Amino acid sequence: MNTLDMKSMFLAFLIITTFSEGRSQVIPLFLQNKFLNFLFPKDPGLVRVRRMDRAEEMNNGKVLDFIGLVEQYDYPAEEHNVTTEDGYNLKIHRIPGSLLLDNKKKKEIIFMQHGLFASSDSWVLRGPGKDLVFLLADQGYDVWIGNVRGNSYCRSHVNMTIYDPKFWQYSFHEIGTKDLPAMFDYIFNYTKQKDLYYIGHSMGVTELFTFLSSKPEYNIKIKMAICLAPAASVWVKILPAFNEFANLLPTVKEVLREHEIYDVFPQSLAIGTAGRLLCNDNTLTQFICVIAFFSMFGPDPAQLNTVSFTTRKTNVIQCL
Repeated sequence: MNTLDMKSMFLAFLIITTFSEGRSQVIPLFLQNKFLNFLFPKDPGLVRVRRMDRAEEMNNGKVLDFIGLVEQYDYPAEEHNVTTEDGYNLKIHRIPGSLLLDNKKKKEIIFMQHGLFASSDSWVLRGPGKDLVFLLADQGYDVWIGNVRGNSYCRSHVNMTIYDPKFWQYSFHEIGTKDLPAMFDYIFNYTKQKDLYYIGHSMGVTELFTFLSSKPEYNIKIKMAICLAPAASVWVKILPAFNEFANLLPTVKEVLREHEIYDVFPQSLAIGTAGRLLCNDNTLTQFICVIAFFSMFGPDPAQLNTVSFTTRKTNVIQCL
């Protein structure tokens, strides 16, 4: 089950139990609005910074951005900007070299694309020796990491704001036919190279298939595509109750429309703080976080670091 599944079902449960007929008449309107403002704040209260000393005080809402997450380990990092043909402003991140190698020679390109509700940050949260991007950089590759419209790095448009409902009217199809071509063209033009390797996770694979089927001339430009957990359908039978919540989604959409909410579970200080308090190591509630995590991504206790949220202070917000 991917992140969208879990968030949508959790959202369905919260909203239906709060706004269902009868219950909504009991709960005062101001409490209903408080609840929605907590989940979907207009001001997320977060500021991205690039130095660890400025991100130490998490209560002030400061978190490291991609550049800061990488440079804290003394790896080089870059941020590049590109605009799609339909006006979305995207950020591409890059790790052009490694501490272990001579970074002057020409390198083969690897492009990595995140899945649903993620960003380039998700590839670098664990650090060197663990995260794939660092391992690839250490092996001599020029690593580029994409971000797509609507994620935490790509929330601007040449004509619209994120408060315009039209900003959010897209799917994996537009990402595949517009975002990926724009990023590929930029990378090829910048590096003067003609092809690359592609690594996609979840919806990042679906977007690639959409891209290559709609623009077959790009097939020759991909040396190899590595598809991690390809997403073909949204709903997966994990627990029977989750499938029941799926039937409630039309009601959820109506509630969100009525309150002019278009961005589902944005990164925010409030949710990040709640997650940190509930999921920190040695808390009585951490097992709930572990169960939820395994429900989303599959159980693998050997690969779960329960103390990483406390040792890397920005992780819990960026994962949420």
